Amino acid sequence: MAKDLAGPPPREAIDYLASKGTRTGFSYRDVWREEHAHAFTVAKAMELDLLSDIRDSLTTALEEGKPFEQWRREMTEYLSKRGWWGRKTVTDPRTGEQVVAQLGSSRRLETIWRVNMGQAYQAGVWERGQRSTSHPYLLYRIGPSREHRLQHVAWDGVVLPKDDPFWSVANPRNGWGCKCSTRFVSRAQYRRYERSGIPGVRRMKTDRPELREKVYRNKRTGESHVGYDGIDPGFEHNPGAGRMQQVQEVFRQKDARSRTVSPVGPAVADSLRLPEGGDRELRRAAQRALDAVSSVHGARLRGTRRPLPTVDVAETGAARGSLRRRRSWPTAITLGRSSWRPEMMTAHEIGHFVDLAALPGEDYASRVEPTPEVARVMRRIEDSAAYRAVQRLGQGAMGDPEELFARAYAQWIAWRSGSTQMRQQVDRALASRVPARRLLQWGYGDFLPIAEAMDELFEAMGWLKRG
Repeated sequence: MAKDLAGPPPREAIDYLASKGTRTGFSYRDVWREEHAHAFTVAKAMELDLLSDIRDSLTTALEEGKPFEQWRREMTEYLSKRGWWGRKTVTDPRTGEQVVAQLGSSRRLETIWRVNMGQAYQAGVWERGQRSTSHPYLLYRIGPSREHRLQHVAWDGVVLPKDDPFWSVANPRNGWGCKCSTRFVSRAQYRRYERSGIPGVRRMKTDRPELREKVYRNKRTGESHVGYDGIDPGFEHNPGAGRMQQVQEVFRQKDARSRTVSPVGPAVADSLRLPEGGDRELRRAAQRALDAVSSVHGARLRGTRRPLPTVDVAETGAARGSLRRRRSWPTAITLGRSSWRPEMMTAHEIGHFVDLAALPGEDYASRVEPTPEVARVMRRIEDSAAYRAVQRLGQGAMGDPEELFARAYAQWIAWRSGSTQMRQQVDRALASRVPARRLLQWGYGDFLPIAEAMDELFEAMGWLKRG
């Protein structure tokens, strides 16, 4: 698909690009260093809507596997119509000076494509690899450039643990025109490389390369900072790590703002009863999920007009859950054996119960006359990269509104409760090579707007425990 990318992009790459904010800058030096991990910018594109359109066009191209030449033709036509093309006289907002500057051009479009697609791809590789327990190492490889920086040639074939501090600075891309990349390596691959070398490289290098410091001066601001030889200013950060930290910080800030409403009535874990019997390990997992739900809502599931269902744990059965109904009312959540996501499966079925019986309406609120708060949740789901992937792959029932709501509810509980087991199960799904498993959850950046809408929904209902 994209120039210089090794295979289809991870979904996390799409999340990285789609969730970037926009920041105008007359010069690339106006948006500096690790700010690029969080802000999308194009030098001299001074209108936010223009910036957003360029970013969205790249995100769409990444999602759809659109080739560069097609994207360039479309953007040439669009930018020409917007008047952002060719050489024009523009005013530098910092100095007030009028200068003749190059706006859009074929060469600039190629630079925009290479830098943003490359960084998004590498951020996605990093985020997915960090979740993998079977690939503890990272391999550096030079790209297909005709000429290479000497430092990058020296780093070709370096294999280090993925938590080595080298990767916090030198994870590609490492400069303008750089096409280097990394990939995660399993223990078996590591042993094979020790014996036989890496294809295309004489031998595996396991010593951490020396990073020689170099002082750079930002001519726009007059500020100086310490960088490194072989890494251009603005590239001396790990885009994937920066993105993960940004998302975690946003959630931390949201959590800090969520301080308490008093619980009302018995806890959810008491309301949704777990009778005796059934598979012992599955019972424990179901209880952990009930505790997680209770820790978030801290209140009885109000708004129901009949007794709440029991949570039945089957001795046998498929690795799935179901919500049993008698006519229109749910009577039990039934869980079969599950080897890899029992807590998430339990929370998913509770999500179905909430949607069907606790939210306003006579049926599933996610698809029948939803309230404004529920409608906002569903719009955020439909705006997500994961939803679009489900639609493209034609995953059938996975795309039904009630299934989407239940999946989002379970992931929201996993984040809000801080349940270690549930978060591990989200990460395991996201790291899966099987699309049907991977698309059970959203990447954290992709999920953030959905989580915010879920907060608003349950705050409006009085179900979000703060505190």
